[in-house]
Amino acid sequence: MSWDTVHDARTVFLACMQALCSPGTAVAIPGTPGLAGDTGLDGAAAILLALLDEGLTLGVSGSAAAHRTAARVCELTGATRTDIDRADWVLVEGPAAEAIALAPRGTAFAPQAGATIVIAAAGEPLPMSVVGPGVQGVARTAVALDALAARAFTAANADSPCGVDLLVVNGSQVTGLPRSVRVRTD
Repeated sequence: MSWDTVHDARTVFLACMQALCSPGTAVAIPGTPGLAGDTGLDGAAAILLALLDEGLTLGVSGSAAAHRTAARVCELTGATRTDIDRADWVLVEGPAAEAIALAPRGTAFAPQAGATIVIAAAGEPLPMSVVGPGVQGVARTAVALDALAARAFTAANADSPCGVDLLVVNGSQVTGLPRSVRVRTD
């Protein structure tokens, strides 16, 4: 693994913040740790390595490779594995609708307790419109989510300020969809 825990984590952290501050905009992931041997999972692992630490929990949905990647991330960060419905963070490889529906959404008194879901996407980007903070007017974009996942995201965020945040990895790019935005598939 050629991952610098200071430099690489800092640059990936900044890429994630840029993606969340510009919802629907793909941002390059500057480096990956090579944990999974798969571009999407490696990008997701980079995000998790940059943002997780001891005291946080990680749920996982996907293949055996996703579970191995999550185990290695927990080993390196001190985060703890848990079920998706109790996780602070969720790693998803493949279809994401079920994980989005299960993930914690926080409460009116603690909306920050909603999960952040990192999706290692493999499908074709779905055309959508994004509206909300960080978007000037309406942003027309394409995000590597399927229509079920987009509907699950909308349902999970229906009771503002509660909800989930998404970081969608497609190849070596990440697109942020924070709980504060609304999406509509085109």
